[in-house]
Amino acid sequence: MIQTENRQYIKDIAYQTADEFLHDISYGGKLYKLFERNFIFRGHSSNKYKLQPYALRENMYYRKYGIKKEIKDEEIIMAGTEFSQIYIEYQLLEEFFRICDENQMYVPEVNRMRDIMPWKNSKGISFITNGGVWLPKELYELATLAQHHGVPTRLLDWTQNIIIALYFAVSGAIQRMFNPKKLTYSEWQKEFTERLSIIKEYFSTETQQEFEEKYHIEIWALDTFVRFQYVKDNPLRIIHPRYHDNGNLGAQKGILTLWETKTPLKEDKEKGVKPEIKLWEPKTLDEEITEFLAMNNEPAQPYLYHITVPESEVLSLYKYAKRYECDAAHLFPGYDGVVKCLQEDDMVNILSNNK
Repeated sequence: MIQTENRQYIKDIAYQTADEFLHDISYGGKLYKLFERNFIFRGHSSNKYKLQPYALRENMYYRKYGIKKEIKDEEIIMAGTEFSQIYIEYQLLEEFFRICDENQMYVPEVNRMRDIMPWKNSKGISFITNGGVWLPKELYELATLAQHHGVPTRLLDWTQNIIIALYFAVSGAIQRMFNPKKLTYSEWQKEFTERLSIIKEYFSTETQQEFEEKYHIEIWALDTFVRFQYVKDNPLRIIHPRYHDNGNLGAQKGILTLWETKTPLKEDKEKGVKPEIKLWEPKTLDEEITEFLAMNNEPAQPYLYHITVPESEVLSLYKYAKRYECDAAHLFPGYDGVVKCLQEDDMVNILSNNK
């Protein structure tokens, strides 16, 4: 799902076949030399997804506290502000740090968190207000570790290897294609046809078109050596975390991006520093980059490449990625990764045999 209307800094490349795409990223192809240096990649199993980190895809205030039947006015206001979002993100990281530490598990050292141990209803306000920006650099390693174990953060995962990005795109697509009911391809096709006939009879033309629209996998490529790195107050951060303590991240050649934001605070002569209360709507990374470059009058040239390939090519692309050892067994070191690999191989074989 592309949000940005201004495309002067984004180049869209749509392929119709796996062969065309693989030719262009292979030695001698038109994308091979372009992507040889400075680029990082991210794969999505559907072009309906946004280029947006997990923590910014939902209202974290409601995730943390739920939607109450009776809610105070100030809580309603806070629920829609960027400060409340940052506040909840900090709380999750602090709880992750505390619980890991209590259970004698490794966590990257964060002195400011350890200074307030043992916690007694810590709210982290001083941490947020003293940092000036979010995320502060001293939380990068902790946030990376927490995210790779399921904690939502505003870090966005990328990889240095386009074939690894390709694997993540096709892996999700295979899960969708195989379907949770474990139907054979002919059974699934029959059910799809029956559902389509109902859609056509009872729903609008727009709904029909959306239902019939075919999925595409997508790969984003970001030039990390973009010129706006030298622009004053550039908020894009490219984070290369340590691989030593995170086997999955190392195997996946992981890189993270952060669109840094200034902590939304304002000075009050009587009450001191206090949160800035204004409604906030998070943007996608492509929107942030485009708006920032346009505001700084940067010349039009692509810094983001958006590549799509039809879902019909997924099985061929999975087999290609596997040939280069980009499968679950290699990218998720351990027994769970091996089992995931066996399951995906099995799904691919079934889907291939029922074509």
